[in-house]
Amino acid sequence: MFGNPQWFRPKAMGFGLVPVRWQGWAYSAAWVGTIGMPFWLLTARHQSLEAMMWLALAAGALAHDVWKIWAAARGTQPARQPATGRGVRLSCRALD
Repeated sequence: MFGNPQWFRPKAMGFGLVPVRWQGWAYSAAWVGTIGMPFWLLTARHQSLEAMMWLALAAGALAHDVWKIWAAARGTQPARQPATGRGVRLSCRALD
């Protein structure tokens, strides 16, 4: 996750985030530039297939990052357990 959940708040209606700090606005502007500039350059060079592939890849990365920030901001992200192997209960009971 590139963004910090403290920079955003969940929208009141619908799905998404609203920037509440300058870092959130800078994060949003950086994504617009990161997605828009290569798309525009590829389109200007008449490489529409590559432009669409870039757009799909970059939009997917943005959607993943927004999803992680949104989950952390709402507190729905599950806490990760350390991978020590302790505390794991396995059951070997036969089903009747």
